[in-house]
Order: sequence, then structure tokens, then C-alpha cells
Amino acid sequence: MKISQYIVEALRDQGVGHFFIDLGGLNDAFMQPMTETEGITTVVAAFEGGAAYMADGYARASHGLGVCFGIGGPGVLNMVTALASAGLDRSSLLAISGEVARSWEGMGGFQDASAGGVDDIEVLERVTGLSMSCSSSAVVPHHLRNAITHATTQRSPVHLSIPVDVQRAETDHDWVPVPESLHSARIIDEHALANVVSLLDEPDNQNIVILAGPGVLHSNGVDALRRFAERFDIPVATTLSGKGLLSDDHPLSLGVFGYGGSRWAIDSILSDDVDILLVLGSNLSQRDTMQWDPGMLPSKALIHVDADPLLIGRTWAGEVPLVSHPGEALEHLAEMKDVTALEAGAGARRDFLESIKAAGPRNYEPQDTTSDAIPMHPARVIHELRESYPDEGVLCVDSGAHRAWCAEYWSIRRPDTHYSLTNFGPMGGAIPLAIGAKFARPDRPMMVVTGDGCMLMHGMEIHTAAREKLPMVIAVMNNHSYGNIYYRASKVGPEAISLTDIPGIDWVTFAKSMGAEGERVDHPDQIPDAMSRALAHDGPYLLDLHVDKTYPTPVGPWRERIKHWEDND
Repeated sequence: MKISQYIVEALRDQGVGHFFIDLGGLNDAFMQPMTETEGITTVVAAFEGGAAYMADGYARASHGLGVCFGIGGPGVLNMVTALASAGLDRSSLLAISGEVARSWEGMGGFQDASAGGVDDIEVLERVTGLSMSCSSSAVVPHHLRNAITHATTQRSPVHLSIPVDVQRAETDHDWVPVPESLHSARIIDEHALANVVSLLDEPDNQNIVILAGPGVLHSNGVDALRRFAERFDIPVATTLSGKGLLSDDHPLSLGVFGYGGSRWAIDSILSDDVDILLVLGSNLSQRDTMQWDPGMLPSKALIHVDADPLLIGRTWAGEVPLVSHPGEALEHLAEMKDVTALEAGAGARRDFLESIKAAGPRNYEPQDTTSDAIPMHPARVIHELRESYPDEGVLCVDSGAHRAWCAEYWSIRRPDTHYSLTNFGPMGGAIPLAIGAKFARPDRPMMVVTGDGCMLMHGMEIHTAAREKLPMVIAVMNNHSYGNIYYRASKVGPEAISLTDIPGIDWVTFAKSMGAEGERVDHPDQIPDAMSRALAHDGPYLLDLHVDKTYPTPVGPWRERIKHWEDND
């Protein structure tokens, strides 16, 4: 069979059911196998970056491999931001680019991005875990297997460049799928685990708090996290990218710590009374640590559990390491025996948690969620959207001021229902991210919260959702401005503010021109009925929610902490 057919069938046999592509001549050889191979659905995106975001969403929601295609040169360059974001969020993604025929390389051929031209391989080496050229049909099986193994074991985007003459070449190679046991290996350092258990069972170390990140979800540790926390009455905070690992309505849930954090999580982790902070599956980045605040360091030990040893000790040199998939570590911790001090400390931890709750409400400025202001208060809008949306529905949040409002006021009641490009923060990725997630989980309601600034970047992917008849709600927090930038510009002056204005766009008309439906919402009392219509629609439905840009985002502790950072003189 031809190499193009071989690759499509191999990926299907690997469990990939959907490909996301922006069409181009250098990928023409894939069109026939993409459309005629049983078990494969091919989705055409409006833009190569959109295809990569879709593959990312598919990977997150399927817990598998996402695959996108684009041409070399301009297509690959259009994917760079999305691939970089996937890498920082640890998504398993394979990008395949078509390249000019080998005989054209370095000859000044049209769209030559080989080593003799733009050199896609070198470009993507900086943002992927692996970037290779398939220089002959003989190496394709090896390179494809290497790429899939790397993507799924390292949770990283990878890239293969395949010249058009190689795509059309023949192969008689049989594909053997990469076994699940390889990319879902249950790895743990048992010696380090014994040290962690010993620390947790010290009688003087019993005020323990958990900070859980996305690595818990990546290692299938959500249920074990709940069982461990419940057995020993340990309060649980999450990072923003781990939001919802423990349901926000669970009695042990503290909410998000760091950017967009809740009062309970911030007060708990920054408390001088904490003996041990147990960090699970977080890279302890700037936003996970409240701008690297040393106040989060506990009095006795910060235990850091992650599968990647390079992340342990990167932020705080004194971290106690446990190299393990967090899910595997949690299974062991949930079943510990002969830990009498840890069991006896449950009462003290309950008292600590009650003292945190008694000191103030979970969220900052809760009264804003009942505001009747016009234009609408963003906190009220998020509250109304949340109460009108099914608990099992998936939320994809874009980058901008709306991310902070969602972090604070959108409660997650089911694990694995909150996706956001949290570490790199590219604007506009949420709509294509949701499209990919919807294909992976068609049984779940799907919703995007985005802003008018983000809509200017990837709003055209509404056309993809309409073309595919995907039911999803697209909630546009329309403040006629680049909101986060407006906050800073307002301290400079009127001319700076004018740079942030986004005037004159009718987003409902825009959505309808793309084949979707929608309506404008000006009053918070209109949101429940508007949501009912949106959820009942059999395709994408846009809500143009007119909000006031002047309300500061609910990240007061974060802003205060930034004042103390050395680069903010």
C-alpha cells in the first residue's frame, strides 16, 4: 500500500478516530485514505493553527493521541503557537506536514520548507518533543512509531515531515500498535515512597494540605485522589489547570490556588500552620505558585510527586522528591497501612479546614454574582451560565479576563470537564479546542467561554463547528475591548485606552454568517432562557453577552504578590 494509506491505517489502529487538517497541495496524497478508510473521520479546519488546537482538545478529552495535518512552510508556521501551548500543557499530539519532493529540496521550489529551505524540522524542534523528516519510505514505520511513543509516554507534541514523493511510495510493512502498557506504565520509586509515608506519619507533621495539578488527571489518579483525601481528611487545593480534580462542592475542596485562586485555597496554602504541602502533578509554574511566593513553603516539608524528575526541585530546591506517576503514588497512599499518626491527625486537619472556612467565604467578592448592573457584571454572567449548564458538561475557557472570572466563579462539579490553555495562554484557542473535545466526547454538552478579542483571532472556526453540525454553546464575554490590557492601559491615559477598543462588531451576525445561530444578551435575567435555547440547538449557538470592562478581575492576591517580584520595580 502507499505510505499515505499506511499512516492513516496505522493511526486508526492506534486508536485515533479523527484527523484535523487544513488542506493544501503538499498533503493531497492523504485525501483518499482520509476519506475512504473505515473508522476515520476527517475534519477540515479554517486555519492550520485551528487544526492543531482541535487535535489538542481531542487529545485532552479522549486521553489519547490527537493528530493534525498541514502543509510544510506556511502551514507548519501557522501551527507553532498551538503546538507550543500543547507542549506546555503536556498534551499528546502528532503534527504531520507534507513537504516538497526530495528532488526539489534547496532548489527554490514553491513552499520548500525542507532543510534546504525554511527548515520545518528546525522550527518545530523548539516547540515539540520530537521533530523528524521521513527521508524515505523505509524509515516511515520506525519514525511513526518513535513519534507516537514519544508523544504518548512524554505527553508532548511531536512532528513528522513527509515529502510528497514519500507519501506516494509503496510499503509492505505491517503496523504493530504501540501497547497501552508502554504509555500508561505505572512507575513509582518505592524507596522515595517509603520516605514520603514516613514523613506523612510523623506525629508533628499532621497539618497536611494537598495541591493537585493536571498530572493527576493524566495518570488516571482522580478517583485515588478523592479516596486518599477522604480517608485521611486532607484538604485539597488544585492549580488552575487542575481545576475540578476534586469536585468544587466536595467538603474537602479548597478550590484553585494561584492565579484566579479562591480565598480558601490561598489562605490555606499560605498559612503558617501548614506542616506538609503535598504537591501532585504540578510543574509549580508562576501561576501555580502565586508568582513563586515563598509563603507557600510549609514548616516541615514540601513533597513533590511527578513523573518528570526535571520538574522536581526546579522551583524550590528543598522539595522532597517522589518520581512517580501521581495516580500510581495516590493508589499507594490511599491504601497505606499502619499509619496511626496520620489517621489520628484527621481531627486536627478538620479543625484547620473549619477555621479557614469560618474566616470568610470561599470566593472573593461573592456579592458580585448577584449584581443587576447594566452592562452586566462578569461575575454575575459566569454565575448564571454555570447555573444554567449541566454538571456533566465540558467547559473550554479562552485566554483573557474571562479566564479569571471563570476560575473564581465557575464551580466544577465533575472531574475532567474543564479545559484551558493555561500555561502558554494563547488567545482564541478555546473554540477549536472545544471542537476537538466535542468529537472525542460527543455525549457531553460542550461550552466555550471566550472574549471579543479572542474571537478576532480564531472565531472563524465557528464555521468548522457549523459545517460539522456540532452542538456547542459559545459564550462571548463582549466588553468591546481587550479587557486585561484595558486594565493596564487605564493607568496610562485615554490614548492608551483607545488602543484596547474593539468597536463595531455584531457577533450574532458574524456567527450566522458562519452557519451558526445566536442571540444578544444585555441583562443577566435573560441568561437562563438564552442558555436553554443554546443547549437545545443542534449546532453551534453564540451568546453575545455585553459586559462591563471596568470591573477588575478577581485576582487581588495575585496582583498584590506581583508588586513584590523583582522585575516589577
